[in-house]
Amino acid sequence: ATSNIMITMNLLKSSLLLLISSTSVQSFTTTPSPLASVPRNTKKAVDLARPTTSKTTSTSLAVGTEIVEPSYNLALGSLALGAAFGVPGSPLKSKLSAFLGGIPLTLFGLFLAFQTTTLRFTLDDDNFSLVKSNLESTGENVVVGGENVWSYKSFVNYDVFPSRNFPILIYFKETQTPEDQWNIGPGEQANSEEALAKGAVRGQVHFFPAIGNTEQLIGGFEKHDCAKLDL
Repeated sequence: ATSNIMITMNLLKSSLLLLISSTSVQSFTTTPSPLASVPRNTKKAVDLARPTTSKTTSTSLAVGTEIVEPSYNLALGSLALGAAFGVPGSPLKSKLSAFLGGIPLTLFGLFLAFQTTTLRFTLDDDNFSLVKSNLESTGENVVVGGENVWSYKSFVNYDVFPSRNFPILIYFKETQTPEDQWNIGPGEQANSEEALAKGAVRGQVHFFPAIGNTEQLIGGFEKHDCAKLDL
């Protein structure tokens, strides 16, 4: 029973971290930039085979824009863990684990599935962007306004946690956001004197769950020479 409780608590800690990063996907801190503006009426990069379900016009994408494929691996993993704690006959099932692990992980998995279905990441020649699945803009950032668009040139680091082979969180740090925002939230630790002494570079920190094809996304960062620190 004690081991089951410890497993449940560790999974809850991981779930809370993912939930915090997941809910921040649509509230990344960005800054209004002319780089966010892309040429209109350029449809070559859009998947024209995708059926149109509404009359809403999707955001015009620059020629050559790559749309990162969605990945449901994280959502399915969370749902599987939720089932393991809640399915009758499971060795991990108990009243405590079902309440503390099974229900939250199942709800979290459904939330991740929703995010994976409704959001997309794109890579054009100059910028990395977050858009809706119909390629519309996600709108102005709720913190400082401006599109959810980041110039590759503003990147100072990026990484995958816990590893590229087992992606759960995608991380990047940029200097496009106004400097007075950099120390908000996890930025305080990421920009601390201790972190800088270890080789970190100051900037705005972003985390988001791996709801897109990680290899495609990191490959795009590498292709566009985004800065990466070897810490």
